Amino acid sequence: MTSTSPRLVKWENGTDLVIELPLALDVATVWSKLVDSETARAWFASFTVDEAAASSDSDDSDSEDSAEGDSNPAITFDLGETKLHGEILSCEVEDHVLVELDDFGVLGMALLALELTDGDATLLIFTQSAADVESARLKAADFGPMWDTHLRLFARVLGLDVAEAGEEELLALYADLELEDSETHDSEDGAAEA
Repeated sequence: MTSTSPRLVKWENGTDLVIELPLALDVATVWSKLVDSETARAWFASFTVDEAAASSDSDDSDSEDSAEGDSNPAITFDLGETKLHGEILSCEVEDHVLVELDDFGVLGMALLALELTDGDATLLIFTQSAADVESARLKAADFGPMWDTHLRLFARVLGLDVAEAGEEELLALYADLELEDSETHDSEDGAAEA
């Protein structure tokens, strides 16, 4: 049965909330569902991508040489009564997508292929970036249970059996996550970080 695995990871330039979710499907299958707007409606929200701004910038110069100067494609999630706006910072097919959303900051979804004895699998790695450990702890407490729930819904959309988690359990889990330093790979408790 699939279950999420959250933690905080301290990097050189900030701290990320990281939620990992193993999926018993190959990367291509997971990617195709992750980037499909209609499928996204079932686990988060349908979306549209507007590449017009990015394309218009590249029309003015050589397309090969202008990648750094181009604006990023806009992305809009339809949440029903409201819309969530942002931009795609980076996207590599069957590898990752990195977006910056107005209300949530920088979010990432990366896929890592896993070779198991009984077939291929994918590790989905969700990240929400913060400037420092304290900000990351606040974001984890505020948004972690929501992201966890959406990731579990995504696994169910893929037809996978996912462990249930109640609201109180998720609130308690995300209120006190382990802190891992990316340079030392050591886990610390929250009291060690001051």
